[in-house]
Amino acid sequence: MFKNKLKASLIHLSLSLLLVLLIIGSTLFFLFPSMFIGVTDFKEVATIIISVDLVLGPLLTFVVFNPSKPRHLLYLDFAVIAVLQIGALSYGAYSLFQVHPVYVTFNVDRFTIVTAKDAEPEKAKLDEYKISKFDAAKMAFAKMPTDLDKQNDILLNATVGGEDLDRLEEYYEPLEENVSTIMAKSLDPEVIFKNQEARSKEKSFYLKYKENLSQYAYLPLNSMRKDAIIVLNKKTAEPIATLNLDPWNSSSSKSP
Repeated sequence: MFKNKLKASLIHLSLSLLLVLLIIGSTLFFLFPSMFIGVTDFKEVATIIISVDLVLGPLLTFVVFNPSKPRHLLYLDFAVIAVLQIGALSYGAYSLFQVHPVYVTFNVDRFTIVTAKDAEPEKAKLDEYKISKFDAAKMAFAKMPTDLDKQNDILLNATVGGEDLDRLEEYYEPLEENVSTIMAKSLDPEVIFKNQEARSKEKSFYLKYKENLSQYAYLPLNSMRKDAIIVLNKKTAEPIATLNLDPWNSSSSKSP
């Protein structure tokens, strides 16, 4: 009996693993640029999906499987397990979708990741930002309106915990049209990597670019999960990498 239960459970585990890998792999490929994985909740949500779906289904199969049970009752048990597991997997896939970045928006002196949960592409004025939430992250520049009343409304709203400029799609403009403004806020790479701890933490990046660190711009990157540094091409503002370093250390900023 035990061997039969174990065999059925292992078969279920194999099928569950294949399905979980397919969903997570597809999400990674289509929705999560690799450089933003570490600054979003992807790993946490994916871990929960793997833990729940690879334990829930196979464990229930082990408990209910009994070769001597009438076939129709056995099918009913499996149907209930399938519904439970599909429900858990669907919720997990939806959670992954919700935390993937739709916009990476520059505002004042930093970039902010705007996830599918918060993004409202339909409010964008420019067609290039009226994107699907199923698209990968798009870079944007949030430009403060010239109208003083609108400026005051935005600032007041942000002060009381509402949406700041970086989450207002109607003010998005192309990044490449505002390169000089963005570059003016770049952090000093020599200061960022002045200590051994920073060089060790981002060893691969430092070894690759240490001879030409000054050719790139370094801006704070904020997400709901953590703060990091995004590295951009100085000429085009194209993202190159993200660094798992604290951008708010006062010693990292350029002197005025």
